[in-house]
Amino acid sequence: MAKRGQKQTGEKDPLSPRMRRHLGRLGLRTRADYCAWCRAHGFAASTEKSPYDLEEELEALARDQRRAARQARLHANPRKLIEAACAGDIDPAEVTRPQLHDFVSSIHKSARDPASRRSLCALLLKINDEADFLLEGVSFMGRSYAYVDALIRLNGRRRQWLAPLNDWRPSSHNGRRQFSSLVRHLLARYPVPPFMDQAWFRPDVYAERYCNWFVQLGAGKNIRTLDTPIPLTKLMAHHFLQAPDDYSIEGAIRWGQVHALGGGTRLTGALMGTRIGYDFQENEFWTSVIRFLVANPLLDRQHVGPIVDYLCAQKFEMREVMVGPGRVEVHPPPQPGLTMRGRTPDTLLAQVERWHRELGRASGAERLYFRRSGVKELELKTGKDGASTWRIRELLSGAELIAEGRAMKHCVASYARSCAAGHCSIWAMELVSELGREKRQTVEVTRQRVIVQCRGKQNRLPTPAEFDVIKEWARYAGLTLSPYVRAAG
Repeated sequence: MAKRGQKQTGEKDPLSPRMRRHLGRLGLRTRADYCAWCRAHGFAASTEKSPYDLEEELEALARDQRRAARQARLHANPRKLIEAACAGDIDPAEVTRPQLHDFVSSIHKSARDPASRRSLCALLLKINDEADFLLEGVSFMGRSYAYVDALIRLNGRRRQWLAPLNDWRPSSHNGRRQFSSLVRHLLARYPVPPFMDQAWFRPDVYAERYCNWFVQLGAGKNIRTLDTPIPLTKLMAHHFLQAPDDYSIEGAIRWGQVHALGGGTRLTGALMGTRIGYDFQENEFWTSVIRFLVANPLLDRQHVGPIVDYLCAQKFEMREVMVGPGRVEVHPPPQPGLTMRGRTPDTLLAQVERWHRELGRASGAERLYFRRSGVKELELKTGKDGASTWRIRELLSGAELIAEGRAMKHCVASYARSCAAGHCSIWAMELVSELGREKRQTVEVTRQRVIVQCRGKQNRLPTPAEFDVIKEWARYAGLTLSPYVRAAG
């Protein structure tokens, strides 16, 4: 009970007048705010402070204010921000605006030798003065990248530049076209297809190789002379250069191969949704498969994915077979000598269908367990008052894959070995509503965190609503959405 004349403040020991004045100078109101401020600044979270302690805290406040004022000046003057970042005078942790924080962090991680930093500073200042994309992002294959990272990589090639930076002037207000113009001004005397621009943005292990390709194509070299994953004929090289702008570089190689063999856009797109869309191993065999598909144009392209899965399982995948209690033997692929000679669409489809029915029986797949991929699962509420919930969860055993394949009437169980080896992960997409839980899509994600397949019951494509959820998951989990994954219609 409060003493007479004392207000009930809800605190056991009211702050002294001196501490109240101190909190006012710090811009704080309550004891809890003050304790939190002290912990954040490395001071004791107590109100029992000496005059020396209070003076130290006011000095910390002054440093905060000076830092904030400096940041405000830098935020208002991009040129000073660029110069300070390239000089190493800014700690990225002190930059609070997300866009500027990422920009400064990228510069902070770049090469720090004086010559590189001077060149980078000149490049960034030129872009700031002449173009519109410096702090923007661009999307390739469904994933967003920052232009500053591409500019840093481009600066790393400054010894190969063919023209002075100061001579460049953009002729468009579109950021992607401006960057395309810049990189060709600096590195290309001959035409380079637009899809090659992604080489400067990609963070994967192939980025350096593809940047080399860009430079060599810009110097007039033939793609056939470069270190391509499969040999290219003259016709394949010609079609490679004609691939759509939004194709991946790997996709452009398949585009060139399929079109050179007489196939078209629909067949290329169907192949891009399979494991051979990005994997060029066993090229001789898969070339024979492409020839087979080209020779049978009336074969519905929705069967391409299941056919590729079947052929891969029969010819290349090792099997674990239970031969006794607790005893597992690794057996070779069922048909390592399989070829496409003499096959017809009807017999092949019948074999694929029979394999689907038998999948998981006596194969040991149901006894496999997988490590988590590290990709985040999704739970997204939609509808009025969040009445419905979309869930995307990882399947972590062969038994779950078998159950998923039986429920969805497709062959996802064939991925058990690949999941166990860590080559990919499989995800179930479900909608939970007042009507119960409904399976909607099965999703494959590669080890490189690329969504390469999304299929519903009987291999149907995602609806627009399902595709929107998949795109939201990709943004949330930091995944790349392959351009060959698309919605129905």
